[in-house]
Amino acid sequence: MRYLTKLSLSFSGLLAMALLSALLAFWSARSAEHELERSRLAHRVYEQYLSLSSHTYQLFKQFGDALLIGDRDRGVGEARLLTEIRANSRELRVLIAEEVQLFGEEERDGFRILAQIEAKIEVLLEEFYLLQADGGSSDSLTYWIRLSDILDEQIDADFQGLIEEALDGEREKVVQTEAAVEAAVTLYRRAAVIAAVIALITAAFGLALLRSGLTKPLQRLVAGAEAVGRGELAHRIEAPGNTELDGVAQAFNQMIAKVAERQDLLSASRDSLEQEVSSRTEQLETLLETLRRTEANRRRLLADVSHELRTPLTIIRGEADVTLRGGERSVGEYRDVLLRTREAADHTARIVDDLLFVARQQSSEVRIRTSELDLADLVERTVSAGRTLGDAGKTVIFEATTAPAKLRADPDRIRQVVTILLDNALRYGRQRVDVRLDRTPDGFAVTVVDDGPGLTEEELAHVFERFFRGSNAAIRYDGGSGLGLPVAKAIIEAHGGEIALTSAPGEGVRARFALPDRPRLVAAS
Repeated sequence: MRYLTKLSLSFSGLLAMALLSALLAFWSARSAEHELERSRLAHRVYEQYLSLSSHTYQLFKQFGDALLIGDRDRGVGEARLLTEIRANSRELRVLIAEEVQLFGEEERDGFRILAQIEAKIEVLLEEFYLLQADGGSSDSLTYWIRLSDILDEQIDADFQGLIEEALDGEREKVVQTEAAVEAAVTLYRRAAVIAAVIALITAAFGLALLRSGLTKPLQRLVAGAEAVGRGELAHRIEAPGNTELDGVAQAFNQMIAKVAERQDLLSASRDSLEQEVSSRTEQLETLLETLRRTEANRRRLLADVSHELRTPLTIIRGEADVTLRGGERSVGEYRDVLLRTREAADHTARIVDDLLFVARQQSSEVRIRTSELDLADLVERTVSAGRTLGDAGKTVIFEATTAPAKLRADPDRIRQVVTILLDNALRYGRQRVDVRLDRTPDGFAVTVVDDGPGLTEEELAHVFERFFRGSNAAIRYDGGSGLGLPVAKAIIEAHGGEIALTSAPGEGVRARFALPDRPRLVAAS
C-alpha cells in the first residue's frame, strides 16, 4: 500500500470523526438552544401569570375595600390596576403566540386557559360593579351574601383554580425542558467519548502503519546518499516496492546514472560556450561599427555645417573685400553692400538657430512657450501668407473639417512647421498644393500634399536628417540649407506629437503632423 493511500485513509478517518463530532456538537447545541428558548418562554409566561394574579387580587382587594369602607381615591387605583391587568394579558398572548410558532400547535392550549382567566376576571368585575350600583342596600343580608360569594367562591376557588392550572402547565414545561436538556447533554457526552476513543484508535493505527513502512526505506535512502557522498557512483539503492519512497530511490538511482552522462556533456557545453562567446563578439563588433558610423555622421555633420556656413561667410567677406578695395562710393552703394551682408548674416543666423533648436530637442532642452490657440485659424492665416512663396501660377487650397481646433501649443513654432511644409510643397510641387486640418481621437492633424515628382524610398529614409536634400532639390532648387524638415520634426516632437512623410516617385509628397489636445512637452519654459 502506498504511503499516500495510508495517509489518506488515516486522514479520512480522523476527518470523519471530526465531522461527526462537529455535527453532534452542532445538533446538541441546537437542541439545547431550542429547549432553553422553550424554558425561557415558559418562565416568562409563568412570571406574567404571577403578575396577572397579583394585580387581579390587588384589584379585587381595592373593590372590596371600596365596598366596605368607601372609595377614597375615586377609582384611580382600580383604573391603574385594570391597565396593568390588560397589559399582562396582552404580553401573555404574545408569549403564547411565540410558543406556538416555535414549538407547535400543542401550545395553543395556553390561549384557552388565558381566555378562561380573562372571562372570569370580566365576570368578577361585573359582579363588583353590580354591588357598587346596589351600594344603597349594603345593610341587607343579601348584599353581604353576594360579596362573600364573590370573595370566597369565585375568587378564592374559581379564579385561583384557573391561575394554578396555568402555573402548573408552565412548571411542567420547565421540568420537561430541563429533562430534555439533561438527556441531550448526557447523549452528547457519551457520543463525544465514543468519538474520542474511535479517533484515538484510528490515529494510533495510522501512526503504526506509517512508522512500520517508513523506517527501512528511509534507512536505505540515507545509506545510498552517504555512499554517493563518498564518491561511490556505482552504488544503487534497493527499491523492491512501489511506494513513494521506492520512487525516490529509483529517481536517485537514475540521477547517479546520469552523472557520468553529464560529465560527457561538459565538453559539448564548452563548445556551446565558445559559440556564444563568438556570437557576443560579433555583436560587439556590430556595436563598434555603429559607433564608427555615428562618428562618421558627426564628422559629416561638421563638414556640412562648415560647408553651409562657408557660403554666407564668403559672401560677407567678399562684399567687404570688394568694398574695401574700391574707391569712394556713394551712400546708396554702401547701403546695398550692407544689405547683402545683412542678408548673408541672417542666413547664417537662421542656420545656427535651427541647428541649436534641433540639438536642444534631441537633448530634451528645447524651449517651448505654450498658449491657448485655434489651430484652424493659425493654419489658415499661415497658408494665406505662404501663398506668395511659390510661383504665381500655383494654387494652394486649404480645407478644415473641424473648427475651431483649440489646443495649447507654441504658436510661433507651429506656424514655422506649417511654413516649412508649405514652402517645400510649393518649391517641389507642380501646380497645386492641398492643406487639410482634421480631428483625430486625441487631437488634430494637418496634412500638406503636393503634386510634385515625389521621393524614393531611400530618400524618405533620410528626409529628417540634417542637411539632407533629395534629388529634386538638387535638380530644381539650389537654395535652402536642408534643415527645414529636421527643425519641423523637432518642434512637433517637442509638443508630444508626430510627423511623417509618405511618397512614391511621380506621385507627389504627403506631409502630415499630429498634435494632442494637451501636448506632453519634453521640456518647456
